[in-house]
Amino acid sequence: MRVCGIGSGVMLVMVGVLGSVASAGAPIGAPIATLEEQEWAVGLEYGYEKTDLEGFGSGLRTSGGGSTYIETVDIDGLATRMIFGHLAYGVCDNWDLFLRVGAADGQGSIRIQGAPPGGSPERSGYAGDYGVAWGVGTRATFCHWGPWRFGGLLQATWFDAKRSDFLSTDPDAVDTVFAGSADLDFWQAQVALAAVYQIDTLRFWVGPFLQFVEGDMERRGRIFVSGVDSGSFRGSTDIGETSQFGLHAGVDWEVTSRINCRMEGQLTRDSWLLGISGVIRPEEFFAGL
Repeated sequence: MRVCGIGSGVMLVMVGVLGSVASAGAPIGAPIATLEEQEWAVGLEYGYEKTDLEGFGSGLRTSGGGSTYIETVDIDGLATRMIFGHLAYGVCDNWDLFLRVGAADGQGSIRIQGAPPGGSPERSGYAGDYGVAWGVGTRATFCHWGPWRFGGLLQATWFDAKRSDFLSTDPDAVDTVFAGSADLDFWQAQVALAAVYQIDTLRFWVGPFLQFVEGDMERRGRIFVSGVDSGSFRGSTDIGETSQFGLHAGVDWEVTSRINCRMEGQLTRDSWLLGISGVIRPEEFFAGL
């Protein structure tokens, strides 16, 4: 069994595009085609992930005569909760396309190493409430042998949690406080392969994946010295992933011919994700009512 020609072409193009990108993640699901030609499916997905991100940028302070500086930023243990509505379409028996739209938040700790050089890192927290998140992707089955299937997935997901309050103290000048806001948004791409084994109504899968993150974090606010407003600050940092390679595994349970439930996990050196989802096929669902 082979993937239809146009599906193979699209997947190769997407590999080329995503491979040129520099980890919060999103659920992957079984990385094989799960729909027949012209069949539709809708569903809900929930994911919870913790990941580390790192960045490099610049900052500006207007107090004390003003200064600009280069900074490195580490976002440790960024916890992201995400929920998506999911729409999928079977282009042919071995190739699906899907779209997800929903919301995601983010909470973590920020460590900023900047001016003065060699000084102690500045620390703060990030707590962005739910903002818009959405993504697109494709799944394909490459071959089918008995109970085994081998396939792949390509997806990209955009995250934009709401702005967070920002508050930190200069570790080398404890009477200096930075108060304002931080805005974090990024997009993430994943390329996954897997072997899938089917036992009756259960499908188990395991395989490797690559993930890439690109985004930015903007900070701005006021500087207070001994409680007195003494100027402003702002910083702009490009962020990316700290680990790219990982493993994913999961199980897909065909509850009925109309309803599927899935559970999965993803793991890299510096991130992990747990996800659950439910999918229905509307045509078959309503035909059975």
